[in-house]
This record gives sequence, structure tokens and C-alpha cells, in this order.
Amino acid sequence: MCDDAPKFNGMQRRQLLVALLGTGATMLLAGCSQTGFSPLTSSSDGTDSSDGSSGTTGGSCVQSATETNGPFPADGSNAAGDGTSTRLDKVYTGSPIIRRDITESIAGVPLTLNISLQNVRNSCATIPNYYIYIWHCTPTGQYSAYTASNNGGSHSSLESYFRGIQQTDSNGEVTFTTIYPGWYTGRAIHIHAEVYAGLDDASPIKITQFAFPMSINKAVAAQTTYGYKGTSGMMDNSSDGIFRDGTSTEMLTVASNSSTGGYTASIAVRVSV
Repeated sequence: MCDDAPKFNGMQRRQLLVALLGTGATMLLAGCSQTGFSPLTSSSDGTDSSDGSSGTTGGSCVQSATETNGPFPADGSNAAGDGTSTRLDKVYTGSPIIRRDITESIAGVPLTLNISLQNVRNSCATIPNYYIYIWHCTPTGQYSAYTASNNGGSHSSLESYFRGIQQTDSNGEVTFTTIYPGWYTGRAIHIHAEVYAGLDDASPIKITQFAFPMSINKAVAAQTTYGYKGTSGMMDNSSDGIFRDGTSTEMLTVASNSSTGGYTASIAVRVSV
């Protein structure tokens, strides 16, 4: 499954982002179930012996790497696979995904994701009132809202699980409640993110992706809720087409979370505005 995506159509992007954001009402859905999983603990900077990459919650003030939004962004840049040329206006009209909890009760290893938005043109001061959209695949490697055969072919364009958007608070931060993503052939485990300055902006100011430490990826992939896939065929960050040039600005800092039985992951997304 490749992670290349077509160019954005500006009008589609504007229409679809507005639909995605709706009226700004927050929707909190049921939390993911506990798994009884005993999480590993990453080092404080998100490194492990597999990839040696460092986290981005500290260190030098440099922009986050810009990456592809992938084949399943649900941001108006491509079609759902069911004949619709624009999708989010259909999928999310009347069902905005401005929300903290994006699990829609799908089981997996709990993940609390903390994102700090920072401005490299202002010594990495935090940025309030911007919008961060994230999405990732299910434990078995599929994305919501796409019916394409390379996404399993059995999904509905009306789905929205593991997609969410929030406005940064006065400290420039957002927190999402989700589960640890699964993996699929050709990619290391990852989360996609886009940053928007406003609700009706036609294009994001940043498209990036987040990587996870390989030691934790391997521990999570062995769980039964992750399709019994194990680690056979799992791609390392160092071999991944997106991350192999380095993850210094994309590696999550990950630690065990005793209250959820899963993990807390943190990252600074740094942009130039």
C-alpha cells in the first residue's frame, strides 16, 4: 500500500474542511476498552535501540518535516473509492469530527496523544487557536471513509473512526484520546497530521506524520486486538519510505500510562507562521 496522494483541489479542500469542522461543536465519544496489556516504557526522548531517533518535545527549534498526506486523508484531496469525487462534504455534513476521543469505541491499546503547536519564527513560542487534524489506521491496518480495494474494500464512505480535529488551547496544545495504530504492508506504524490556521482555509500550513519507537511497535503488534499479525513483515522506521531519511522532528516521545493501561505519546509540531 503506497502512501502517495494526488494534488489538492482548492475548492474541494475549502468545502470539505468546512464540512469537516462543522459548527465547532465538540463530540466526545465512548473511550476505548481496556486490554489488560502491560505496556513497555520508552526512554524520555522517544528513542529505542531499533531506530535511535529522538523525540521533538525538546531540543533545537526547527520545523517539523513536511510529508505526504497519504492515500486516505479524508481532507478533500481525493475520492473515497465509491464514485464520489468529493467526500467529506458527504461524510461529515451534520457529523463534525471536532472531538478529543476519536476511537468510536474500537478496541485497542489505549493511546493519549499530546500535541504542542509551536512557531519557529518566534523562538518556538506556542500557537493558540489553530486547528490540528489527525488520522490513523485501525489495529488491522485499514482507514475509515475509503472503499478502495487497497484499503480492504469493505469500508463505507460514511465512516469517521480514528479521525479528529481540535483547536489548540491558550497554551497551543491539544490532546486526543485514541488507540495505538496498527500497521500494514509497506509502512511503519504512524499517525498523519495536518495543521490549519482557520476553519475555512483551503490548504493546511503543515502536513506531517508521527513515528513511534520500534520496540513499542513490536510489543503492541503482538496483541490479539491487532489481528494476530505480530511483527512478521512489519517495517522498521529506518526502512520506511517516509521516515528513512530521519525522524528527528517526527518521533513521538512515548511512556506507559498506568491510568489507561496503555501509553501517552507527546510531540511538538513546529511550523513557520
